[in-house]
Amino acid sequence: MMKNLTTIKQTNKNVKQERRKKYADLAIQGTNNSSIASKRSVELLYLPKLTSANNFQMDKNNKLLEYFKFFVPKKIKRSPCINRGYWLRLFAIRSRLNSIIEQTPQDKKIVVVNLGCGYDPLPFQLLDTNNIQSQQYHDRVSFIDIDYSDLLKIKIELIKTIPELSKIIGLSEDKDYVDSSNVDFLTSPKYLARPCDLNDSKMFSTLLNECQLYDPNVVKVFVAEVSLAYMKPERSDSIIEATSKMENSHFIILEQLIPKGPFEPFSKQMLAHFKRNDSPLQSVLKYNTIESQVQRFNKLGFAYVNVGDMFQLWESADEATKKELLKVEPFDELEEFHLFCHHYVLCHATNYKEFAFTQGFLFDRSISEINLTVDEDYQLLECECPINRKFGDADVAGNDVFYMGGSNPYRVNEILQLSIHHDKIDMKNIEVSSSEVPVARMCHTFTTISKNNQLLLIGGRKAPHQGLSDNWIFDMETREWSMIKSLSHTRFRHSACSLPDGNVLILGGVTEGPVMLLYNVTEEIFKDVTPKDEFFQNSPVSAGLEFDPVSKQGIILGGGFMDQTTVSDKVIIFKYDAENATEPITVIKKLQHPLFQRYGSQIKYITPRKLLIVGGTSPSGLFDRTNSIISLDPLSEMLTSIPISRRIWEDHSLMLAGFSLVSTSMGTIHIIGGGATCYGFGSVTNVGLKLIAIAK
Repeated sequence: MMKNLTTIKQTNKNVKQERRKKYADLAIQGTNNSSIASKRSVELLYLPKLTSANNFQMDKNNKLLEYFKFFVPKKIKRSPCINRGYWLRLFAIRSRLNSIIEQTPQDKKIVVVNLGCGYDPLPFQLLDTNNIQSQQYHDRVSFIDIDYSDLLKIKIELIKTIPELSKIIGLSEDKDYVDSSNVDFLTSPKYLARPCDLNDSKMFSTLLNECQLYDPNVVKVFVAEVSLAYMKPERSDSIIEATSKMENSHFIILEQLIPKGPFEPFSKQMLAHFKRNDSPLQSVLKYNTIESQVQRFNKLGFAYVNVGDMFQLWESADEATKKELLKVEPFDELEEFHLFCHHYVLCHATNYKEFAFTQGFLFDRSISEINLTVDEDYQLLECECPINRKFGDADVAGNDVFYMGGSNPYRVNEILQLSIHHDKIDMKNIEVSSSEVPVARMCHTFTTISKNNQLLLIGGRKAPHQGLSDNWIFDMETREWSMIKSLSHTRFRHSACSLPDGNVLILGGVTEGPVMLLYNVTEEIFKDVTPKDEFFQNSPVSAGLEFDPVSKQGIILGGGFMDQTTVSDKVIIFKYDAENATEPITVIKKLQHPLFQRYGSQIKYITPRKLLIVGGTSPSGLFDRTNSIISLDPLSEMLTSIPISRRIWEDHSLMLAGFSLVSTSMGTIHIIGGGATCYGFGSVTNVGLKLIAIAK
């Protein structure tokens, strides 16, 4: 009786384990649906607007060929950042395959094995003889699609019932080609579909044998586009190791990366997203950096490895390609794009010693860690300030902070008045008495003028292609808006700061206007004061700008440019001479450092000898808790770290993008608002932080 009871319990346990495994498998398969839908969005929006050089699927009449539509019939439209990210994913796999086929002798056959293929139509893109963009593949390449049985059954049924797909792979009614006894098997002259649970290494090895992939005269290319990431590291490693034991083998892997650990804000959001969807990322926790991926593939039998993150891939694209992509759709999500790109790794590994990673496909930038001494004079603390807005702007007037506009997620034109009392911030919405008010906007500036009684609103934007040129003054006593002279050109993502004489300096932004303007408060006019220095030949976008009335010097830090690739790694120190009517701004010093390379950072003088530098994103990598916030002594050029405590870094809602930095009359510096949409993984907003001097 006891034996029967034990057997029943074990049977029930096995059933539960099998059910959990089945559910986990379905959750992982579900990630394929989201991915293929996003690629369909790219097919609909990007590819029709790209010339033949950057279009992966075009016939001889320059007509777009659509393949994703067979698996995603609905018209899908994703956000600009997701569209650009998925175009980059398509480019990632295609560019690596191109590099292999270009170096493989004509007499050698190539087999591309798509591991966890999902509904990816890559075989049809490359084998379609109507696609002039894949001519080099037509007579040389065959494909093997591998995935879960349940998913392949659906894909195979679609292939069989869609004549266009059947024709591409040479599928006929000949019983030699169609295996009617297994609906998860498909065999045609250049295409095989085979079911396999990649967690089962024995099953995978058997499949490799059955497909005769151990032939040394056949070049094998294994592609794993975000498919091994959901497996335990030892299981995904066994797949990689098995492929390395075959001669002439290549492995292309694209998967997530957490180079600054699991608590970096974007990383934390990404990991939580996949965990919520019951498809947790597993390999990434062990192989979290580019260096660890190189070591991984070397250890598993691939001696030659070329690896980089997705922004390095973006940089590797030629200038003509990037310029063309910038014209596809309005784009103003560069912080989000930086963060996304640094969280995905593209690795091409091979055991063929004669293969050379050519310059066009070579990642050659190494990023070294920078250790800073800790600034022990200041401390970062939590300060509840749940305004839930980003890309507005704020300044101090009187004893309070006034925050205008921004998005949450929709653009607004409200003004919030924040009264700060030690650890508490009281917030209220100002009721405006004027009938005429500015339209809702973001990426503008809002700067105090006229002895703290008025605030100057300059530019901003509605949608990314709808920059604004109107300017307004808000009077705090009357609670009225009044429009002033407009700019000659639209301007957004610029910077502004008050000068000792009450005027306002405006720098850069997305504009065709002058790089630097001075708003004369008395005369109510804008004047071009762009210095003749070479730095000002291009308009810096989202640069840090600050002026110190004591030292009578101003600082510009970082900032991007309208190519959406380059970000300055310089600090420009300048002086302002109000008496010099022809050249009031003069550059007196330039500094350069990798940690100055920031887009969207905010800066604030703490003292004349200490500049606070907060947040922003970089094309070169992610910032961590030790260098997200730093201080600079402009005189000695010394950089120090103001570290974010582990408790705040790990537990706080933190995203140092799209925020404002204000210094109150109490000497405390507050980080107000801010946040970012983390690609398709949800949004993160700042709850609030403040920087205080540590009592000695």
